[in-house]
Amino acid sequence: MKIAVYSPNWVGDAAQALPFIHELKSQNPEAKIIIVCKDWVESVFLHNPCIDDIVSLSANDVKGVINTISTGISLRKKKIDYFYTLTDSFRSSVIMWLSNAIYRVGYNTQKRAKLLTVSVPFPSTRLHRTNKYLNLIGKEKTQFGQKYIYLKKSEIDWAESLMRKRNINSPIAILPFSVADSRTFPKDKVKEWLSRSPDQYVVFGSKGDISSAKKIIEQNKGVSVHSFCGDFSLRQSIALISLCRYAIATDSGLGHISSILGVPTISFFGAGVSDITKPIGANSILLNK
Repeated sequence: MKIAVYSPNWVGDAAQALPFIHELKSQNPEAKIIIVCKDWVESVFLHNPCIDDIVSLSANDVKGVINTISTGISLRKKKIDYFYTLTDSFRSSVIMWLSNAIYRVGYNTQKRAKLLTVSVPFPSTRLHRTNKYLNLIGKEKTQFGQKYIYLKKSEIDWAESLMRKRNINSPIAILPFSVADSRTFPKDKVKEWLSRSPDQYVVFGSKGDISSAKKIIEQNKGVSVHSFCGDFSLRQSIALISLCRYAIATDSGLGHISSILGVPTISFFGAGVSDITKPIGANSILLNK
């Protein structure tokens, strides 16, 4: 049996979908699990023993009607038996329908019920996002202590080597940026936290965060602060974060990654809805500020 899962599109949401994938494999140990995801979240799923195949889609693959149809039809060669969508989008249900999957399962949102063979009523109560996904297979959890992100030894070795070359030892990760400005740490607050600290810090972010990271470094002269913003891929950043002593994070994809890696993570939620999207790692502390 082949079971496909259409992944959420954001890094944090994809990370919070990992318990669903593990539970799906637990319920169907002989099945081949296929992840269909956007290419920018593929790193979340790599080397996971519960996943047998990954179909990585570019932004262009789902841009417009023609490309969406082509993508759905291209999945027919996978001969999918069950296809779950973890997004609430209409587009994902169209792709599932065009894939000729025998059973297509998802929530009855976006007027897509006719494209699904199993249209699940949207939960009437507020569920944490991970439990919203798990609800599709009749499962809910309150503890998420197991391992969900897997790194190869070669990836860890590379990260350790890079840290040594930059004379960084057991740093604290600063994950201050988010796609929403309202969730990004104020620079003055970071300066307050790091003031006169003897520890080493590494700021993680994207290419778009490079200038903001430089300002954080400039505001914290005398403190050992390094920026990895824009220098590494998401997968490389995951390996580097795994070596950090702990992390201070905003409500962001990297904050969820850090938590799921088991790195002790202090997560600050301001504009986010913490009861729905709080990190699921066992070593996480949530502060609503």
